[in-house]
Amino acid sequence: MNRFVAAIFGLAGLWFLLLASPRSPGEAVVKFVFAAILLLFAYQRFRSSSNKTAEYVKQEDGAWLEFTVNPAAAPVLWFPAILSLMLGGSVVGSGLAYFWVLGLVIASLTALILLKDHTGGNATFPHRFRVSPAGIETQGTLLRKDEIHHLRIRNKFAGNVEISYNVNQGVPMGTTMGLAGRRALAQVAYRVEVEAGGKAYVLAAGLDEVTARGIAADVSKAMNTRDLPHEPGVDVA
Repeated sequence: MNRFVAAIFGLAGLWFLLLASPRSPGEAVVKFVFAAILLLFAYQRFRSSSNKTAEYVKQEDGAWLEFTVNPAAAPVLWFPAILSLMLGGSVVGSGLAYFWVLGLVIASLTALILLKDHTGGNATFPHRFRVSPAGIETQGTLLRKDEIHHLRIRNKFAGNVEISYNVNQGVPMGTTMGLAGRRALAQVAYRVEVEAGGKAYVLAAGLDEVTARGIAADVSKAMNTRDLPHEPGVDVA
C-alpha cells in the first residue's frame, strides 16, 4: 500500500515540479514548495513500513534482550490532503495578484497534514531498545531498575467521541471525515512508554493494540520484576 501511496504523491510532486506553469515569481515559489513537500512525503512513504499491523523481534545479547520494533503504516488523511493539493494547484497559474500568499499558507497546512507524525512518539521508523534485570537502555540512556516507576501503554486517540445528530441538519461531512481519520489513526497510535526519574521515555510507537501489549509484557518478563508497577490499560493522552 505504501508503494501505491508513494507513487500517487510522487506523481503529484512531479506535476508541480515539471508541468505547473506559474505566472509570477510568487507562484513559482508556491510551485517548488509544493513539489518539495510532495516528493519528500513520497520518499518517506516509500521507505516506511507497509505493514497494517506493527511487529517486533527479540534477540538475546548476553544478559540483555534486544527489541527491534517495526511500526505499522500510518493511514493517509486523504480528504484534507487532496483538498489542499487542489487548492494549491489552483493558485499556481492563476495570475491573481498576491494570491500566491494564500498558496504558501495552503502549502504550510499541506506539510502539517502529510509530513507531521500524527500518531506521536516518532513512529515513522523502527525503534530499538534493550532490557535486562538491571533496567532498560533506550536511545543511549540507561534507565536503572530502581528508577523506573511505571511501564504503560498510551494512545492519544483512544478516548470515546460522541456525535449529536440533528435530524434537521444531519452530520456535517467535515465532522464525519474528521472522525473517520481519527478512528484510522487510533488503530496504529499505541505506544509503550516507561516512566523513570519523573520523565516519560517512548520505547516504541506506531503500534496496534495487540503488539503494544505484547511488547509491554515481554519487557516486564525480561526485567524479571513482578513488583514493577505495570499499567496494562490504555491512558488517554
